[in-house]
Amino acid sequence: MNTNSIATTAPANRVNGAQYAWIGFAMGIACMAALFIYGLVSSTPGMLVMSSSMAAMLGAVWVSTSATARKKNRQ
Repeated sequence: MNTNSIATTAPANRVNGAQYAWIGFAMGIACMAALFIYGLVSSTPGMLVMSSSMAAMLGAVWVSTSATARKKNRQ
């Protein structure tokens, strides 16, 4: 068995997975934006606080995940 081919394809698989990691975060932030707008329309302060907090958390996790993926991609 040729172990060199396995070693060279492993980083490529990781890069391909990192290319699509943003989709979940973008969909989550879009949903939180929709909930924020709904909270504004329905005058629900709890919905505003919760959706903005979750959007901020999703943004922070997105940034940290992409930074980690870039760091691992360089190694």
